[in-house]
Amino acid sequence: MALLAALGASLSIPATSSPVRADVPDQVRVNTIAPAPSTAPMAADRGTSLVLIEGSTGQVLVAVDAERPRPVASATKLITALAVIEAIPPRTLISIGDEVLGIGGSSYGLRPGDVRTIEDLLAGLLLRSGNDAALALAYAVDGDEVTFARRMAAVLRGLGIDAQPRSASGLDIEDALSAVELASVSRAALAEPRIRTIVGRIELSRDEAPPIENRNLFVGQYPGATGLKTGYTRAAGYTLSASAERGGRELIAVVLGANDDLARRDAATALLEYGFSSTAIENIERSVTLRTGRGPVRFGTDGAVVTLRRGSEVSVVWPRTLRPDDRLDGVDVRIDGIAAGSASVSRRDGRRDGATAAAEDGTGAGIGVALADGLYAALRPFGLADGLR
Repeated sequence: MALLAALGASLSIPATSSPVRADVPDQVRVNTIAPAPSTAPMAADRGTSLVLIEGSTGQVLVAVDAERPRPVASATKLITALAVIEAIPPRTLISIGDEVLGIGGSSYGLRPGDVRTIEDLLAGLLLRSGNDAALALAYAVDGDEVTFARRMAAVLRGLGIDAQPRSASGLDIEDALSAVELASVSRAALAEPRIRTIVGRIELSRDEAPPIENRNLFVGQYPGATGLKTGYTRAAGYTLSASAERGGRELIAVVLGANDDLARRDAATALLEYGFSSTAIENIERSVTLRTGRGPVRFGTDGAVVTLRRGSEVSVVWPRTLRPDDRLDGVDVRIDGIAAGSASVSRRDGRRDGATAAAEDGTGAGIGVALADGLYAALRPFGLADGLR
């Protein structure tokens, strides 16, 4: 595809990086690899926002107009699901009230007086994209949709996102996120087992009831698909957050504002194929050892995980004057000979004072992001530049 060809174009290093979350660790600062030439052809609809991220780290690999907030339609239901599972334990029974009457758009077929489990309503929310299921869940948690929308905003703040949803369903034009923000929400959703077990299903069986079919056709068509969510309104166009696993690695692609369902699926497929075929996760750790009269002293880059374009050459620049008594907080990192940021360094073994030293071979690779559970990588995209036409 033309988009896939564009993604494989020559790459360079951007000047800055920005966090996907507010609580990104600051002991390692690494810029990423980017962007393809602005003249590269693109198969996606003009005006479409695109982003591809590494599922395990949150590193942004590809971005086109990815930071502009725009309506995301029913993809908002991923935020609804995150808010609900924080508030309601599994197997809780929910009584459906009059709030489900008269709501337009896609429906799960709920009626006042129905009693459903929380799991059933989440399936109706995420597989059938039921606007009635979204409203029923909002009322079950907070008694009204306005209060629940504030809960949704709190969920987003926990992800480092400053946005204020207006509805649990995504029908409101103010339910807006950027592509990179929706990717962050999607990553958080996949980290929740109660959501992951639903969004990756082609259909979900139920006792004494017909199975619930997934309206997201991408899940049944892309090999290794693990989710997530479609959306459509006239204001939003066709949206899709799509995730897939291959070789033990999971990627998440987001497409906002496509012209039709096929266009959003084609764009997501091209992004994922590029990510799996042209990039790879690297876990790189390098060190330099100083020989002293009382034993060796070793400095090493802290455990580093980063996604790189296949074939990239990574090196660190150790100070030529490094001595055992030095306090070395970080080292400069180069990718294909170009400055790309810095990686944190720690002394790896003990030593005794008063030693003198000479450095061994100080060449090597060391780059990455020190990660903790639940933290997103602070990296700018590589592969496509914002504003690509």
